[in-house]
Amino acid sequence: VGSFVLGDSIALGVARQLSRLGYPVVGIVGRSASESYLREYLMTPLAQQSPAWVIVLGTNHRGDPADVARIEGLVDLIDSLRTPGDRQRVFWVTPHRDPRYAGGMSGWSLDSFGAELDRRAGERRWLEIIDFASTARLHPEWYDADASRLHPDSRGQGVLAALIAGPDAVPVEIP
Repeated sequence: VGSFVLGDSIALGVARQLSRLGYPVVGIVGRSASESYLREYLMTPLAQQSPAWVIVLGTNHRGDPADVARIEGLVDLIDSLRTPGDRQRVFWVTPHRDPRYAGGMSGWSLDSFGAELDRRAGERRWLEIIDFASTARLHPEWYDADASRLHPDSRGQGVLAALIAGPDAVPVEIP
């Protein structure tokens, strides 16, 4: 079993690619990182037996200061859920929301959310950041096919899958 992936619709977009590589993916459309969601799925036997966890959550967060302030508690909760003894490494994918997105959360960017994740990772050896947001920012065309401009197309999904599973796992061409 590969790393256990927990996420939202962005994770579900790469689920087929990752599942073929042995990465179990659980995701629910529209979910954000919450204590109940993290606790429910990271405590499953499948997650507890996995060598690492990949968190693909954040796109459905507002990104406002109160939201960013909750990250510390979420990171502490994730740490408490890691298997005692042989504890999982945790990789959190930085969320990206295209600036052209005009949905309910469009008043805030996710830059502060990503920066806070990065800061928290600097304080915890077991937490690493997978920086999808920086690459996605350079490729707004990945969001052109989605009317909401929230979900990356197959090119963006391929890059995300490669960032999660490794550069040789998924063939990717970045224009």
